[in-house]
Formats: sequence, C-alpha cells, structure tokens
Amino acid sequence: MSQRTKVIQLYKTLLFMGRDYPKGYQYFRTKLRRAFDKNKTETDPEKIDKMIGHESPKMAACVAVIGKDNSPKYIKCADEASALQFHYKVHTSIDIIEEKLNVGNKTTVDIRDLYLGLLFATEEYKIYGYATNTKIKFVIVLQSSNVSLRDNEVKMIFKKLHAAYSNAVCNPFYIPDHSICQCWK
Repeated sequence: MSQRTKVIQLYKTLLFMGRDYPKGYQYFRTKLRRAFDKNKTETDPEKIDKMIGHESPKMAACVAVIGKDNSPKYIKCADEASALQFHYKVHTSIDIIEEKLNVGNKTTVDIRDLYLGLLFATEEYKIYGYATNTKIKFVIVLQSSNVSLRDNEVKMIFKKLHAAYSNAVCNPFYIPDHSICQCWK
C-alpha cells in the first residue's frame, strides 16, 4: 500500500472516529483538516511513516485462539519482545472465560450471545473474550489508552475473527486439533 493511500485511510478513519467527539463533528473535522494541511508539504518518506505510525495506535496488542481443551491454537502479539507477558494474560483470561461459561444457572446467560465482554483490565491493557458454541475461545488484548473502540465494535472484531477462524478450519488441508498458524500466515 502506498504512503498516499495510508494517509488517506488514516484521515478517513479519524474522520469516522470523530463523529462522536464531545465538541461536535464539525469542530473535530476542522481541527483534523488543519492538522493534515499543516503536514501536506512533507515529502520525506521516513517522516511520513513516522507520522502515520504516531497517529495510528495498534488495534490489538495480542490476539489468541484457544481450543476446547484450553490449548493455544493461535497466539499473535504485535510486540514479539513481550510475547511471554501476553501469553500469561491470555492464559489468565481462560479462567475467567470458564467461570462465565460454567454459570450454575444457565437462564442468566444467553447461550446465543457468544461475546463475553471485558474479562478484566489492567493499567496498560483491556482483555476481551468470546466463546463459540463448540467451546473455542477467542481473546483480544487491547491497549487501555485505546478509548476509540466501543463495545459493539469489539464485538464485531470478534465476529470477523470467528469467521476467519471458521474459514481456516474449513480448509480441506487443515488437520483437526492442530495449530492454525500455517493457515493464517
């Protein structure tokens, strides 16, 4: 993807996020336009990449797919240097997911709603969960500073992740109960 396309995509994303700005959409749009106009003469590709990277935080710090026997099928972290920390957070969240799924009174839990919501939060991260009817669990770790995502948007991310997982498992070359890393690369 070219830098121009990345900048346009960033502008559109920020414009979309600004629709709920407390001071109003027009105020946000004016400020956004000024910020982009200020840097429109920049031609150094390294500076442009740095500005794009600075303005767009990573969506997810870690994404994990956990099997029905609580074995990891897929764990991918944005920062591979701190992968061990995220493995710990993902495995800690499995206990909370199991608690939510094994509620004694099943009438309180809607079986059709697979989204488990916010499992727990730390100072740096928010951990969300999702479980399928076949007991496959999805965990997403988001940065706490990322306040732009609302609960229904996180739910949509899980639905898309579930669809991608279903496509990978439906691959005729997929071996059941194996890691899915080869399918998603």
